[in-house]
Amino acid sequence: MRFLEYLFFKYYNWAIKVGDGDAPAFTAVICISFGILIYFMDVVMAYYYFIMPTSDFSSLYIYIFPVVFLCSIVVLYIRLVAKDKGKQIMEKHKNEWTGKKHIGAILYPLIAIVLFGIELFLKAMINSGKI
Repeated sequence: MRFLEYLFFKYYNWAIKVGDGDAPAFTAVICISFGILIYFMDVVMAYYYFIMPTSDFSSLYIYIFPVVFLCSIVVLYIRLVAKDKGKQIMEKHKNEWTGKKHIGAILYPLIAIVLFGIELFLKAMINSGKI
C-alpha cells in the first residue's frame, strides 16, 4: 500500500506540474492503472507466448484487458481518492517525498515496457528459428 501511496503522490504532483490542476487525483489513478495494465499484459503475453504457444490469443485481449484496466481504475479510485483519502495521502507524505526519490515513479512503467520489449524480441527470435 505504501508503494501505491508513493506512486499516487508522485503522479499527483506530476499532473499538477504539467497543467492538470482540475483533476490531478484522477490523472494519478489513470497513470497507476496504465502501469498495472502493462504488467498484466506482460504476464498474459509471457504465458501465451512461452507456455501455451498453440492457443488462440486474439479473442482474449478484446475483453480481458479493458476489464482489467477499468477495474483497476475503480479499485484504485476507491482506495486512494474517495472520501478525501487523496488529500490525506498528500498531507501525510508531503515532507517525506517532496523533491526527491523520483526513481520509483520512473521505473514503475519503464520496467513493464522493457519486459514487454524483451518478450516481443524473444518471440521474434523463436519465430525466426534462431532460438
